[in-house]
Amino acid sequence: MLVARHLRRTCRLDRRNRALERDVRHLKAVEGLAGIGRRCIEWPDRRHLWSQEMCQIAGLPTNAAPNDDLLARLMPEGMVQLEVTLAAHATDRETYAAEFELLRPDGEVRILRARARNVFSPDGELERVLMVVRDATEDYAIVRRVEEEKARALRLAEEARREANTDALTGLASRRAIMAALDRSILGAERSGKPCSIVMFDIDHFKEVNDQNGHAVGDKVLVRVAQIALRHARDGDLVGRIGGEEFLWLLSDCDEREAVDAAERLRWAVEAGTHSQPIPDVTISAGHATHEVGEGALSLFARADAALYGAKRAGRNQVARAA
Repeated sequence: MLVARHLRRTCRLDRRNRALERDVRHLKAVEGLAGIGRRCIEWPDRRHLWSQEMCQIAGLPTNAAPNDDLLARLMPEGMVQLEVTLAAHATDRETYAAEFELLRPDGEVRILRARARNVFSPDGELERVLMVVRDATEDYAIVRRVEEEKARALRLAEEARREANTDALTGLASRRAIMAALDRSILGAERSGKPCSIVMFDIDHFKEVNDQNGHAVGDKVLVRVAQIALRHARDGDLVGRIGGEEFLWLLSDCDEREAVDAAERLRWAVEAGTHSQPIPDVTISAGHATHEVGEGALSLFARADAALYGAKRAGRNQVARAA
């Protein structure tokens, strides 16, 4: 009876051992497929133990032992990183994360991410740190690529926005941008009660400039006039090209007297500024209008436009006031 009982017990133990060995093999297979290695640090002598999967992650031959010399080569920076993390969590009884760098024998730097848990003795002393480790380098590479793509998309969007809002030739605000700014300026004037004025101007006889000198020279004239207008614009003003040789100068917090003075200074500056350049001499005609209470952008724009053409009909190279 004792022999039979012993045989039954031996059979049960044998089945359990075979099952345990099978589970261990399965665990190792799963770890290998998942790229997960196991690592243990015995405390307090810092003796390191690891699984075969850790050798694969580190690019080492199977069963390479993690001795001090090998660790010094593999983790010239990583050991400090790991020690700092372990010291910060030395009393933790919950799982915590650790990351450190590993320098493979082929010279490739990898970033390893670990989930660690402390094991304490019955009297509360730290005995070992158990870790499951995986290579997180690709995670960071993916994040970096995503961030790069995001930055590129934002850069392209900003370039598209800038192109949409900027006249390509002169660098001034585009018609779309200046008209949108005019709407905002009028809303601000209605709320604050401060005056808002605009000056519309165009280059006199510009068609003749193009016909006699070619469009390349005409473009240089447009650029020069734009540069002069920008120099005369105040902080908070906006100058835009609304089409061909026509421009709009938006002057915020500017009454009628200040607007006519600004337009006259610009008219004189264009006449003098083009005369001294290697381009045809040109002049401008301008019309100015100041926002009236309750007036919309289209009405203000139309009044300034009518004043501009009044100046041209009166002989050009002059400034006219809107009706």
